[in-house]
Formats: sequence, structure tokens, C-alpha cells
Amino acid sequence: MLSRHTLALGISAFAVTAATVFAPVAAVAQTSTSQLRGQVRDAAGAPAAGATVVAVNTGTNQTFRATTDANGTYSLTGLRPAAYDVTITGTGGATFTRRVILSVGQSATLDARLAAAAAPATDAPATDAPATDAPAPAAEPQAGDIVVTGSRLRETRTSEVATNITQEQIRTLPQTDRNFLSFAALAPGVRYNDSETDKGIQSGASAASQVNVFVDGISLKNKLREGGIAGQQNSRGNTFGQLAVQEFRVLTQNYKAEYEQAGSAIITSVTKSGTNEFHGEVFGQYTDKSLTQKSFIDTREGNPKPAFERKQYGISLGGPIIKDKLFFFAAYEGNDQDRAFTVNSTGSAEQIAEFNRLSGRNISEFEGTFVSPFRGDFYFGKLTFTPDERQVFDLSFSRREETDIQGFGGNTAFEYAENKRNTVDTYLFKWTYSGNDFVNEFNANHLRYGFNPVAINPDLPSFDYAGTILFGGKDSTRREVQENWAVRDDITFTGIDGHVVKAGLRLEATDIEINNRAYIQPRFFFRREPNNNLNFAFPAEALLELTNGRIYGSNSQMGVYVQDDWDVTERLQLNIGVRWDYESNGFNNNYVTPAAAAGALRALPTTFYFNPEDYITDGSDRKPFKGAIAPRFGFSWDINDDQSTVVFGGAGRYYDRNNFNNTVDELSRSINQIGRFRFSADGSPRDGQPTVAWNPAYLTRDGLRALVNADPSVALPELFAVKNNARPPVNDQFSAGVRQRLGIFEASLTGSYQRGRNGYTNIFATRQNNGLGNCCNTAPVTPFGYSNVIVGLDGLDTRYKAVFFTLDKNYTAASGWGLNIAYTLGKAEQNGGDLFSLDALTPDAYGWRASPGDERHRVTVSGIVDLPAGFKFSTITTLGSGQAYQVVDSTAGQSAGANLFTARYPEKNCIKGVFAFCEVNLTLANKIKPFGRDSDHEIEVAIDVLNAFNNKNFEGFDGGFNNQPDPANPGQVIDPLLPANAQNATGLLTLPRRIQLRVGYRF
Repeated sequence: MLSRHTLALGISAFAVTAATVFAPVAAVAQTSTSQLRGQVRDAAGAPAAGATVVAVNTGTNQTFRATTDANGTYSLTGLRPAAYDVTITGTGGATFTRRVILSVGQSATLDARLAAAAAPATDAPATDAPATDAPAPAAEPQAGDIVVTGSRLRETRTSEVATNITQEQIRTLPQTDRNFLSFAALAPGVRYNDSETDKGIQSGASAASQVNVFVDGISLKNKLREGGIAGQQNSRGNTFGQLAVQEFRVLTQNYKAEYEQAGSAIITSVTKSGTNEFHGEVFGQYTDKSLTQKSFIDTREGNPKPAFERKQYGISLGGPIIKDKLFFFAAYEGNDQDRAFTVNSTGSAEQIAEFNRLSGRNISEFEGTFVSPFRGDFYFGKLTFTPDERQVFDLSFSRREETDIQGFGGNTAFEYAENKRNTVDTYLFKWTYSGNDFVNEFNANHLRYGFNPVAINPDLPSFDYAGTILFGGKDSTRREVQENWAVRDDITFTGIDGHVVKAGLRLEATDIEINNRAYIQPRFFFRREPNNNLNFAFPAEALLELTNGRIYGSNSQMGVYVQDDWDVTERLQLNIGVRWDYESNGFNNNYVTPAAAAGALRALPTTFYFNPEDYITDGSDRKPFKGAIAPRFGFSWDINDDQSTVVFGGAGRYYDRNNFNNTVDELSRSINQIGRFRFSADGSPRDGQPTVAWNPAYLTRDGLRALVNADPSVALPELFAVKNNARPPVNDQFSAGVRQRLGIFEASLTGSYQRGRNGYTNIFATRQNNGLGNCCNTAPVTPFGYSNVIVGLDGLDTRYKAVFFTLDKNYTAASGWGLNIAYTLGKAEQNGGDLFSLDALTPDAYGWRASPGDERHRVTVSGIVDLPAGFKFSTITTLGSGQAYQVVDSTAGQSAGANLFTARYPEKNCIKGVFAFCEVNLTLANKIKPFGRDSDHEIEVAIDVLNAFNNKNFEGFDGGFNNQPDPANPGQVIDPLLPANAQNATGLLTLPRRIQLRVGYRF
């Protein structure tokens, strides 16, 4: 395994030699730049060879140049997303001039016909005329048109399934809390989770952990835990300050080989930069309890209207330090929220009565409404240096810091809450060099992510009464730190006619530190299982920390790719690429299995899914996975050679990586041992496991300590083991579709299929009947000091079938309106559970079922329209058929291994039973020019009406049932499954109707 020091030396050497070794070949990463391609013809329609193409960035005056080849084609690569004045001059002096706006990640097309009387560049607003390259004069764009508008532009000649979100949309469309990721929902196949405690994105059937977000080429991949994005693990904060985001691109499928560490969607964004003019902004937005309607749940339960207040504010400034050479940009955003959550037991009357009678407490002590305060700050600074027309240097820093008291509500008491402290820092140095037929982009960056949730009552034990109430102190305090150091060099070479060849190399060193203290105070579990003689009189189990320590880990990663965008003909383009990724320590490779653990593993029966020798290592048995070779292929065929009808498709393999937390349990459980105590009324075995006769003296930490000190066998730790040859998760993707121009609209229809494999999960290795029966026979492992054995398996699979339809008419100032529609018909399925699949022999034994969050139909409509007197109206409307949720059948018992997992969907209660999810967000804004119409200064005042029709989008349905007969109530079952309707929902996916006030000043 490479050490960080060794890799740092390699990085330094790489940085020094990058220019000399790679520059002659060429480079650009589409993660933060764009490309402009096209064909130039003379007045007679013949290819214009030798024409010069000059694109000038209107903000910084940086100039890019190219010369057309024998076929009249050209390519400008490495262009920063911005407005450009493009001038094309033929060998005879004929010219073509156009102002275009390029968006991040685009491979846009601008074809031209030269004419001696071409109009000069203007500041005319964009029109609705689509881009075209038809040879017929009538089909050519007219002078003054902006061919590339950047407003959700769909490049027609691309195999990628992607959606661009522009600054106009970010500023204009309504949103709840300035999280720029919320606009990712405008892309088909992508869902934004707008939870009040957990915000993020998911795509297809893959978990949120398989997405990736790039900001100026920095990967924000969360390598510690689920969530996919650093800082988004159970956070209601914003990934990156929206005030600093210029625009972004959502790649749903078939993205090219330059993108790494993602099995589903990728978001690539760019930040704002300074220009030759000073620009600044100050904003504030506010909503509170008085502007919010009382929720259906609170009304139903007779609760008072809960406290609610959200204040967001910020300031930014950018401009020149040295004209045409050195620019700056800086931004700050604050986010203060006070949101209340209601603690209200969902237990049945019998459960609550039994709790009140046997626990010594009353459920009313814990119920009520409590405030959950959140405080967030974001800082960003950036310098841009352009010493000449060939070079650009960027230096930037960002910091995100948050505190968030959450983790209560429903059946969880406020005293169980924790303060989730979150910090994400990024540092970036980037150098872009443009040669005659190449561009080289070098990127060095550092990310530090700290996740430090702490219990607000760390000295209290916790008491978990199943299905009724959880109270006491949070059972864990964590400190987790992820630090990445990465360098990347990307090369784009345009010196071969008809080809744009890209190649790149990325090196990264990752350090992980985990100091998790779980069950410092014990957690007691109370269950009602008449068949096991259990009720709320005493706990069925308890967990207690026995030992503790810190975990350190390091991992070195390398990725290399090559990609060719090949114009086979004027109509057909092929995208052919391959990527290879390698990491030195993906599965804690140097781990040495302790002798006792090896003995316990070898004492278990070998089965078709478990071989003990696959889990025992002397520190040399886990070889780094070298098979992460990911070929990617795509095509686009412009049938009429005028961009009106384009058939496209692609196939590719996409490797992700396992979160460190997924595989660290093997080491963590040996360092931070947790004792599991099992209790019964008389000490009789239960489910094949030994128990201890209950004594009230055990209801404290000291009591449990005394018990385990007297007899260590009563609370043995579990043994976790990682499979030596486990593979990283992989996703195979296939897509095919057609793009069609329909007048001023662009339509697209895409068929998608994705198949995910190798997801990491844990299963029992101690099943009865020689490993093929129910859980669990632990007799073979208890002599070695373990209460059970759980082993890792790369056996989670997903599959996703979908049809995407989009219809876009991009907003332009000339037309005064824009409309974008995205529809997804999808089916997401999975086997197994999540990180644990303990209720069947293997994940495959679960069979396929709907993935949590699967939604068969979803429609998102966004629109912008100009109104008289400077007003502007906009909307985002989302309609969905309802997301699947997991339901556990515990009729056979609640012990691990007895449950059955299924999926259900909520009842449809919107638009006369057509949809289960409806949200209509509206904005009315007015821009005031205080210093005259020609001034750059403007004041914007806006009112957002969020969830305008107060739709009740329910969540928190009954997630389990037990159909055993209830001996205390003849003719009834212990825990029936309640319907997923308004009566039984415990929460709402969206807040009730509320008004949000916004004001901003820009210049």
C-alpha cells in the first residue's frame, strides 16, 4: 500500500513533469469546461478549409483560436462556461460572427456559412431559433441569434443523457432553501430528497452513496458513509453555497470515461469567477410560523402549531484586480433554521398501556413539540489569473460548517437527540494551458470532511420500547474525518481530423480517522413477543461498550482514461472510451485476522456462500482489485444533417467504491467491542441463543459491568469478517433514444436499463442446519469468545428500467417565456437489504422487490414567463405516483433472521387519486432598476408560495406487522399492518403551504 508520503512525492513529481510530458499530447476535463465544435461552409455550401475561428470570452477577453480542416470542421476545447463572441474568417475574407453562451460540460455545435456581409456581434438577446448546421441557406441561423443559449440546452450530437441548469434557472425558479441540488430534480431519472433532516439526490435503483458531485473538478465524494456527498450524511444543510455556483450539469447516464467514482448520477458544477467588471449581490430570504399553514398531521393530532423560522442571507463580490489579467470572487451565505418536531407515540393502545403499567414512566412525559435548531455558514473565495491568451490559473477555497440538533420526533424522545456537527473544506489549484491543437488542464485539490455528531445527553442510558417510545441519551458519539489529496491532468488533442481525443490521469491519497464511541451508556431493548414470553416488564436485550479505540486508515487511488469523440461522417459521431481505476486499500488489505477469530470462522460449516478461508488473512491475502476496467461506448446519428432528428445511444460500465464504513466493522468491532446481553424471565435459551435470568440490578451501566465481569460469556462481542476477494460495486448502463426538434421545442425520448452488482452487505455465518437453516447456532464460536459471526458479501444487486421523456423550450429574454417538462416511467428493484441482509441466507434469497424510493411515474414541470411592469412568474411543479417504502413482516418473530422484507406504496390522494405526491411551487418576482433602465444595478423583490395548494404528501407509514394471535385480545393479532393513508401517516415529505419573502440587490 502506498503511504501518503510516498504518494505526495509522486504527486509533486507528477506536477513538475505534467507540462513537459503531457502537454505535447494535449488536455481538458469536461467536469468544469466546455467544447465548441462545428463545420464551416462557404457561400456556395462547400466546406471552407483553412478558416480561422476565434472565440473571445466577453467577461475576461481571453481568446481561443482554431483552424478548420479539409472538411471545414473545427473544435475549440477547454472553454470555461461563459458568453463568447465567435468570429469565423475564411481565406478570402468572408466572415461569420455570433455571440454564444456555453454551459458546463457541453459539447455544443455552432455551424456557419460564410458571407462577406456578415453582421457584427451584438448584445441581442437569445431567440428561440434552434442551432442548426443544414447546408441549405434557408436553414442557416441568422445574424444576432444566440445559437448556444445555455438554458437547459440539449446538445443534439451527444450520446450522454444530461441536463444543464443555468444561472437564470437557479435565480428565477422557486425553491425551499437555496440548495442548488434541488434543481437536479429537473433531470429525468433523478430524485431530490427534500427531507427536513436529510437532503441529497438519488438516481435509478442505486443508493445515494453511488452519486458523485464535482465542483470545479473537485470530487465531493463521501468515502466515509452513505449519502454520496461529503457533508450530506443526514444533513439538512446545503452541499455548496448557491451564491457561489454559476451553473451545473446533471449526467443521468452514459457519461464519458473522464468521470469517476459513481455508479449512478453525476453532477458537475462550476463556480462564479470575477470578470473585467465589478459585480456584486446581497440577498435575504425569510419565512416563519406566521407565514406557514398548520400541517395536516398537527391538525389531526390536535397539536399546537409548531415553531418554525428560516433565515437565509448572503453577499458576494467579484471583479478585476488587474484588467484582463487578475480577477477575484468571494461569497458568504448564512442559513439559520428553527424547525420543530413532534414526539407522538405510534404505539397501539395496548402497547402504550403496557408501557405505562410496566416501565414506571408515562408516555405523556415524552410527547410534545420541540425545536430543532440548525445553523450553517458557507465561505468561498477565488482568484483567477490569465497572464496571456493561452493560460488560466485558478486558486480557490471553500468552507461549510454546521450544527444541527436532530434525531427526535415520532417515537423518539427529544432527550435522545444529538448535535450533528459538520465541516467540509476544499482547496483548489488549477492551471489550464491552451496550445495550437491541444488544451492541458492540471488540477490539484484537497478536501477535508469532518463529521462529529455528539449526544446532548451522553450520561443517560437509552430505553427502546419496540414500536412505542425510545428515550434516554443517544447511544453513540462519533468523530469521523476524511482527508483527500488529489492531482489530475486531463488532455484533449484536436490535431487529428475528425477526432477529439482525451486522456487523463488522476492520483489521490485518502486518510480516514474514526473515533466512534458506541453504547458508552447501555441501550435496553424491550419487545412484546408472547411466543418468546417477552413483554415490557424487562428488556429482551442490552448493548454495552466493552472496549474502545481509534481507527486510522489510508488509501491510494489512481484512475486513467482515454476517450475519442470521432466524427465518422458529417452525421455520425462515435464516443469510444475506456477507464481503469485502482485503489491500494479498498478493503483494509493489511488486516491480520486474530487467532481467536480465525478459530471461530473455521469452526463454522462451509456452505455455497461461505468458505472460512475466504475471510482469514495474514495481512497478504487481500490483493487490490485490478479488474476495474470500464469500457464506454456511445453514438449520435444526425439523420438529416440539420440537428432536427438525432438518434443516440450508448453502453458502459461504471465502477464505484465501497464506503470505508462498510468494511471497517471488522477492525472496529475488534477495537470497539460491544457486548450483547440477552435476558429472559428464567434464563432459558431463546432462538437458539443463551439468555440470563433478568434482575433489575442490570438496568444500569454499572449493573451490566458487574454482570460481565463476573461472567464474560454473558456479553460476548460479535465477530465481523470481510471477504478477502470482495469486489467494488459496478453498474452496467445501456441507453437508446431520439431527439427531435418540434418547432421551437426540443423533445427527447430515451430508454434506459441499468444493472448494479457487487453491493456490499453483511450476512450471518452461524445459521442452523449446517449453515442452511434459520439463525442461529452460535455454539461453535462461543468458545472462541464471540457471541455471533457476521460476514461481508459483495452480493447486493439492483436493476432499473426506465423511459425518459423531455420537452424543452428554453427561456429567452426575446420570447419572454420558457417551459421544461421531464417525465420518468421507471421501475427500481433490488435484492437483499442494505448494509445488513440478515433475514435470508444470502441477498439472492430475498428475491427481487421494489427498492425503497421506487416511483413508477414522476413528472416535473418548470416554467418562466415575463409579465408586464417588470414582473416575472415561475413555477416548479412535481407530480409522482408515490415512493415505495419497506415493510417488515415479523410474524415469525423479531429476532434477526426471522423477519421478511417486502415493499408497499402509499395511497394516491392527489388530483382525484391519480398521484400520491403533488407539489406546486410558485414565484412572483419584480426587478426594479433604481438608476434607470440601462443601469446594471437592480433590486429584486420576490414572493415564493411553496406547496401552493397545500398538498399532503405523506410519509412515515406503518413499516411492520406481526400477525401472531394476541392472547390478551382474542380474535386480534399483535400488530396489524395499517393502511398507508392520511390517517396513519406520521409525517409529511413536504412542508405545508408557506410563503417565503425574498429581496436582493445586484450590480
